[in-house]
Amino acid sequence: MIVALTGMDGNRDVSDLAEELALLRVAAGNRVLLVCPDPGAYDPQLYDDLVVDASRPVDCGASPADAALARAGVIVALLRREELERPNHAPLLERLREAQRANPGARVLVTVAHGSEPLSAHQTGCVLVFVAQLPGARLADMLILDEQGAYHSHHSELEPAMYKTANVLCAPEVRHLYREVFNR
Repeated sequence: MIVALTGMDGNRDVSDLAEELALLRVAAGNRVLLVCPDPGAYDPQLYDDLVVDASRPVDCGASPADAALARAGVIVALLRREELERPNHAPLLERLREAQRANPGARVLVTVAHGSEPLSAHQTGCVLVFVAQLPGARLADMLILDEQGAYHSHHSELEPAMYKTANVLCAPEVRHLYREVFNR
């Protein structure tokens, strides 16, 4: 399966989340290739999954990242709290819509990384409006990104005991997103 992660232009947290999802997939026993937007030549028979960081630098036109989105079976769009109220969502929305047109079978999951303060009602509304503008997309989870760069959420305490072990690779929220992405 090809999983592509993206966000607003310049969102560096996409790379971290892509790496964490790939690590969880490897821990589950799969052969995974984690790549930047353009993996170049690779033998797909050597890997079970391809996890692509399809984020782009600011002010970048069409790129290999866009091609990665168009080939993905699952697209994860990561938004940050501070991006929610900015009026510059149009480029990301258009990239995601273009990927959906190129690959109508792709699932689109939107997740939000925010600090320890909960989202305001307005920010929550912005997220819901963003998701509503993408046909078939759904809100996967709202992840809290703390000052140390670790993900958490208000849903952590609801995680089943079977997933809470002393020797885990990632935060419960990333494991939840992992299950949303790969266990379909």
